[in-house]
Amino acid sequence: MDTCEFQSSCFFYSNLMKNRPRTLEYIKEEYCDSNYSMCARFMIFKSKGPCKVSNYLFPEDIQEACKMLDDLN
Repeated sequence: MDTCEFQSSCFFYSNLMKNRPRTLEYIKEEYCDSNYSMCARFMIFKSKGPCKVSNYLFPEDIQEACKMLDDLN
């Protein structure tokens, strides 16, 4: 299975959700292990680098990611 290349360094995955194992498992299945190109965090990470990704941006916050990318351009 193809997984997100940033999973091991993703603050959201490794820190923010560590106390919410059921939510983390859902996110991992939904984004990290399959549809990572649809992850808002991945989009910003890939196009602008890790320092531009908000620690609190949720993977499904595509609209917020698009606004952030517009602001960064």
